[in-house]
Formats: sequence, structure tokens, C-alpha cells
Amino acid sequence: MELSETIVVDATLFMLGGFSLLTWSVILFKGGEIIFNKLRNHAFLTNFKDNAEYGYEPHPADSGKAQIARVHQAGMKTLAHAKVQLAIRADKHEAWHNLLERAMRQQILKEKARMESGLGWLASIGSTAPFIGLFGTVWGIMYALEDISTKGSASLEVVAGPIGEALIATAIGIAVAVPAVIAYNFFLRQNRRNVAILDHFASDFLHTTIQDHLIAQTVDEHGHAHSE
Repeated sequence: MELSETIVVDATLFMLGGFSLLTWSVILFKGGEIIFNKLRNHAFLTNFKDNAEYGYEPHPADSGKAQIARVHQAGMKTLAHAKVQLAIRADKHEAWHNLLERAMRQQILKEKARMESGLGWLASIGSTAPFIGLFGTVWGIMYALEDISTKGSASLEVVAGPIGEALIATAIGIAVAVPAVIAYNFFLRQNRRNVAILDHFASDFLHTTIQDHLIAQTVDEHGHAHSE
């Protein structure tokens, strides 16, 4: 084999090794992120249900760590601002419903973007690694055949060694791509489940706050009626 062939094949294998390291780094990081998100969300929901009120404020040490806590904070900030506006102008009681829903949806989109960060690397590696390995194999076989032609022998002993070495690049490319594709699909499923939990919480929050507002408004109207 010539030096140019060795450089290209070695560079291909080195690139695939880097892709493999990056793949497993992303898998470990995103896997830990999913575990921590589940634990923190579960802890927040447990405390939230124990308080049984949508005015619940998380402990400062836990505030902002759980995804649901950040969605809750976005809703509470909008709700506090809406109450101030309602005290000034009573004709805004319909608009704050939309503002509250929009604030929580925007926070959910931010959480979704955080969860999907890094998954693009897995998708790219999963789709390109087999072709990079195939390129190394084709390049290696091309020069292996040239070596065979110069030696003037096509026996199995002469052909098997160089071509077998060249095929390793394709095998490594597939070995790198398979974990990346599996992990990518797994994380997408987990993210969809997590977003569904956040959507469910936001819907319950919005429904409860609207219900509480209507009850308070009804009580206030009856109070004015009796006073008259």
C-alpha cells in the first residue's frame, strides 16, 4: 500500500473514532439529563399536590431546577401581572387567560428546545457514519487491487489481507451509526412524553386559575347584590 492510501484510511478510522466518542458523550449526558428531569419533576409534582393549591411557591433551592417548576413560575408571574391589570381595568378579564396560556406555552417550547439540544449530533452521525466507513473501504480496496495487479497474483492469500483490512472501515462505520440512531429515537420518545407532562400541567393550571377567577367573580357579584 502507498502512503496516500494509509493516510486516507487512517483518517477515516480516526474520524469514526471521534464520532463514536462524541456519540457516547451525548448519550451519557442526555441520559443523565432525562433522569434528573424525571426526578425533579416528580419531586415538584409531589410537593405541589401536597399543597393542593396553584399558588404554591417552590423552595428557593428547588426553584428553577425542575422543568415543571419553570413552567409554573412563568404562569405565576403572568398571573400576578394580570391581577394588577385587573385591579386597574376590569374589562381585561378575558385577555389574561390568553396571556397566561401563551406564557406557559412559550416556556414549554424553551424546555423542548433544551431537551432536543445535542440530538442533532446523533442524527448526523447516525446518517453519515456508514457512508464515511464505506468511503474508507472503497479507497482501501482500490489501492489493494492496484497492489494485487502489480504483484501479478490474485490468489486468496494476496487478496484476503488488504481487502479484509479495508472492510474494517465499513464495519466500524456501522458500529458507530447504530448506537447513534437507537439513542436518537429513544431520546425523541422520552422528550415527547416529557412535553406531554408539561402540557398536561399547563392545561390543569390554566383550567384551575380560570375556575378560581370565575368563582371569585361570582362571589363578588353576590356580595354586591346583597349589599345593595
